[in-house]
Amino acid sequence: MKEKYILKLKPFLSEKIWGWEKWMLSSHKYGNAVVDNGIYKGKKLSEVLENGDDFPILIKIINAEKTLSVQVHPDDEYAMKNENSKGKTECWYVLEADEGATLVSGIKKGLDKESLSKIINDNKIEECLEFIDIKKGDFIYIPSGTVHAIGGGIKVIEVQQNSNITYRLYDWGRDREVHIEKSIDVIDYEGKNKGGKIENFSKLETPYFTVEKLDINDKYRCKVTEEFHSYTVIEGEGTIKTDSQLLKLNKEETIYIPKGIEYDIEGKLKLIKAVV
Repeated sequence: MKEKYILKLKPFLSEKIWGWEKWMLSSHKYGNAVVDNGIYKGKKLSEVLENGDDFPILIKIINAEKTLSVQVHPDDEYAMKNENSKGKTECWYVLEADEGATLVSGIKKGLDKESLSKIINDNKIEECLEFIDIKKGDFIYIPSGTVHAIGGGIKVIEVQQNSNITYRLYDWGRDREVHIEKSIDVIDYEGKNKGGKIENFSKLETPYFTVEKLDINDKYRCKVTEEFHSYTVIEGEGTIKTDSQLLKLNKEETIYIPKGIEYDIEGKLKLIKAVV
């Protein structure tokens, strides 16, 4: 960015058979967010950022009207070798959840490639999935290798590595392609990556990004000393201002703040902050 300022972003909308997802902060070739203010207004995010489509993270809002496929993502090593791509570790903050909503996070203990292959061949995979109850405000960590599926009636903010590599293990009888062999290859059978629900979430640090929940009741002052800061509004409203900018922050909007900018956030709102 030759001209540094806070970018308000217009998401890329991807319609799905199970609902939709908005790519709120994305420079990925399959779906770019678009700058919605200032001199870069109308430009794709990848055209503005110095690292183009190689930006480290991707932020989405996912609205699951129906249950997503049961899937798993590879780590960097496997993805680079087999897909020429980064792997995919992700996490979810639950914005909305119907009463009794559940999602899949992991598989039953004691399984390995051989036993899971037999279960799949016997068409009994639903019996080996770990379902967890979900409510608004929950936070779930899904490192690479973790079998997962967002259930119907759930909306989440997702922060992930900038990758679109997904291996579909099972699709609830829908007639879509599955990737059984690759899924079985990359699953974390021993749970060593420690995915799952994080109780009393305030901050998660991973090798790829750090995600933090902020509750602002008056004013929050900060300076970007990392590569960038990004904020996605959970609820409430407020403003963000610098010496030269004043922007309104609305529910389910995302902004990008480049390195070196000092800013104040004012108002009463809850935010998901993501940095690397």
